[in-house]
This record gives sequence, C-alpha cells and structure tokens, in this order.
Amino acid sequence: MISHEREIINSMSGPELIRLAKALSVPFTKRTIKRSVMEQSLYETLEKIRKTSDNELCELKTPAINILEMRKDFGRKVAVRNLKLEVNPGEIVGLVGPNGAGKTTTLRVLTGIIKPTNGTIIVNGHRMDKNPIEAKMKIGYIPERPTCYPSLKVREYLTFIARIYNVPRVDTLLRIREYVTRFQLDEFLNSYIGTLSKGNLQRTLLAGIFVRAPPFILALDEPIYGLDPRGAWSLKAHLKELKKQGSAILISTHILEVAEALCDRFYIMNDGDIVGMGTLDELKIQCPDTRNLEEVFLTLTGGIPEE
Repeated sequence: MISHEREIINSMSGPELIRLAKALSVPFTKRTIKRSVMEQSLYETLEKIRKTSDNELCELKTPAINILEMRKDFGRKVAVRNLKLEVNPGEIVGLVGPNGAGKTTTLRVLTGIIKPTNGTIIVNGHRMDKNPIEAKMKIGYIPERPTCYPSLKVREYLTFIARIYNVPRVDTLLRIREYVTRFQLDEFLNSYIGTLSKGNLQRTLLAGIFVRAPPFILALDEPIYGLDPRGAWSLKAHLKELKKQGSAILISTHILEVAEALCDRFYIMNDGDIVGMGTLDELKIQCPDTRNLEEVFLTLTGGIPEE
C-alpha cells in the first residue's frame, strides 16, 4: 500500500476507522482494540486489495477540454462570440478578462449548465450535446458564487457527491479524510452547509470535486474566492500537484497574480471575444513593452491607464 494512504489512515478519527473497517469487511471480535492494532489490520487489508486490483489511473484525452466555434446569445446580447479553446492534460489554462467579458458564461456552457447558441463542447472525448452525462461525470466545477444544499451537513454532502460519481466506499472514506484535512474542515464536518461562512463553503465545494478519482478535468470560476491566505496557498499548491499528475485545469480569475503564478497559457477575453492567447512570453511579444500579465491584460482590454 502506498505510504500516502497509510498517512490518511493514521489521521482518521476512531469512528472513521470503524467505517473504513466495515467498508473493507475487516472483522474485529473483541469489544475493545488498540488503535495501533486496528490501523495495522486496515493497512494490510487495503494493501492486499490494491495489489490485486487494477489501480492504474485512466489517462485523459488530448485535448481534455475542447470548445469549438462556441457562441452564446442572451436575446440580442452576444455574450461569447466564436470561441475556440483547448485545455490539455498536464496544464493549467487561465481565462481572464474584465467583468462582463464572457468568462462565467463560457464555464457555464462548458459544464452543461446552459446550452450554447452555436458550437461544440467536448469534454474528454464526449460531446456535451450528444453525451451530456458522460461529459459531466468527468468534469468538476466550482461556480463564481458558491452555492450548495443548505440542509445537508458537510460530511453528508461529500458522501452524496461521491455516490453521484460512483466512487467506491473505501475510496470515498479515504478521500473525504484527505481533503477534509487539506482544506481544514474537521470542525465543520457535522455542521449544516447553510450555516457555513463564505470561505468554509468554498472549501467544502473544493473537497467535493476531489472525491472522484484523478486525473481531473476542472473548470474553476474564481476558486480563491473567500479563502483566507492559508486556504488559498493550500489550493494553489494542490493544483500544481494535480497538473504534474496529468489533470487538465481551466481557471477563470480576476486575481492576475494568481493566474500568472499558476497558469501555463492564457486566453484573454474582452466583450465576448478572445483578444489574446498564448503563454505569457508569447503575449508579451504581442504587446511590446509589457512586463507582466497585468500590463498585457490592460493593453488588450482598453489600454494601460495613464498615471
């Protein structure tokens, strides 16, 4: 068994160990048992399962996200015009632009929440219009304004999401513990979602998208929204880790410093159009005398204001 799973088991509470023992069908005949003995039994059982099962990660298609000639109208208003966008496995792509540029609309179309007026959306080889369930099963989405089921407790919500994505019970228990620890949700596990602060709701939604098996295809709209510096640092570090493991990540954000630090390539939108695309170095060639993403952004979306 990989050491990572051993660490997760070590961090579990007593009730969580009992749930894992039931999921693994590990029998305990004594009324009381030392924690170390229980953990060792769980280690050994899980190790046997991992050795005998096909545990290889599924590779994503290239591109994992493919938007072709997408247009979205709201009445007479053109929100997005003839958008072409790709995200490949092993990269983080930034979608940046001013308010009203069409970024959130793009992510809502990509995830199947709204239909495009024209164009084709393909997620890991599945067309959103032809195979919406298969496409949606593969993509994880964080909306710009976090919303969730207020009457569910945090643990109930994470378990519910795992069931929707057909995550095996053992993996559900391990991943919930892993991401509850990572996003510091322990004290809120039995809290109702409707009582959470903005930041803790965001942490809960983030934990929810990671209960599925990696590698991930992610569409994140302002993912740093509401997070304190520690939570933001943890998320950024994890996204970099996921990129190395082959996930495909599309991020929309107004925080250009975050985008510049995280993203490999950028699509810059303005008034529904892509006005710039490429790596930061390529964009700086397109916009001479610019030094960073902020100056590129301002140049392409109306010009750098005079001091």
